[in-house]
Amino acid sequence: MSRAGLSRVDLSGAILIFADLSEADLSEAKLNEADLSDANLSGATGVTKEQLDQQAGSLGGAVMPDGSRHE
Repeated sequence: MSRAGLSRVDLSGAILIFADLSEADLSEAKLNEADLSDANLSGATGVTKEQLDQQAGSLGGAVMPDGSRHE
């Protein structure tokens, strides 16, 4: 799903472990309780690291939009 247009998509509760969401447009996407463990979010737009921390259920090992790895 690299470079996917996921703007305004409801991904609440989705299991996206190891998903490649690099450079995806996640503006206004609903990520409540989504499992993004080990997902690649590098270069994703429309969402901040802080928003992901607040919304996602799990981010363990995920590569964040800024390229850092979530612990």
